[in-house]
Order: sequence, then structure tokens, then C-alpha cells
Amino acid sequence: MRDDYFQEIPDAGHRRSAGSVLARIYRDIGLAAVAEALRLPADGFEPEMVESLERGEIYLIPAARELAHAGTDA
Repeated sequence: MRDDYFQEIPDAGHRRSAGSVLARIYRDIGLAAVAEALRLPADGFEPEMVESLERGEIYLIPAARELAHAGTDA
């Protein structure tokens, strides 16, 4: 996974609005969630899609850890 995923987010001086940044983040999270749920391998996707999946996975990892931990407490 790339370590520079936060470098892709533009700063306030960039032309993009905050709404477009949020839309991209939501898209990345959604794509990663669907790919994870369907257990799709990232090998067959274009490089841009793989980067999007990697960015989205960052937001899914904490939830997965919490669910796994909650399952062991029950």
C-alpha cells in the first residue's frame, strides 16, 4: 500500500472545493467496502482504481478491528 495517500488530498488553496474532496473520500470508502464484501482481488483493476481501494481501506480497517474485538467479548 502506498504511504503517500494523504498527499493526494488538496489543500484549501487548491481549485477543488471541500465537497469534491469529501465526495472522493466517500467514493473510495464505498468502493473499498464493496470490494471487501465481494472479496474481489485488486489485481484485475486499473492502477487508479487500486489506489482508490487502498485509500478507502484505511477508513475500513478500524471498524473491522472493533468488530473482531467485539466478537471475542461476547
